[in-house]
Amino acid sequence: MEKMSKQTGMATYYVEGPNWSRKVDIDTEVFDTFEAQLFEAGSQAVEKEMGESDNFDLGAILIIKKNKKSAKELLVNAYICLNNVGKFQLAETLRKNFKEQTGQDLAVDEIGYSEE
Repeated sequence: MEKMSKQTGMATYYVEGPNWSRKVDIDTEVFDTFEAQLFEAGSQAVEKEMGESDNFDLGAILIIKKNKKSAKELLVNAYICLNNVGKFQLAETLRKNFKEQTGQDLAVDEIGYSEE
């Protein structure tokens, strides 16, 4: 799944929310694991979308792909990404609403991501 530039250590990810998508570039040399890169990609995309959108919409799950048209998707817990960018109140609101709707608590997700 990982395709990195050997010269720069950069990886490009495409992150999708409910009605938005963002392309983000991650310096792979900064992160110890592939999973950390996923959370950083999700966090950067959320932060960019929040800063540029007047009508920010976020569900419990972000979809992350290595290629915009790829069928292979990784699902990332948006609660974790909101906490990563310091949006703690918004993260708690998302967690509460999701728990009321599904009975599942995003805060107890031990892994935070999954492959579809």
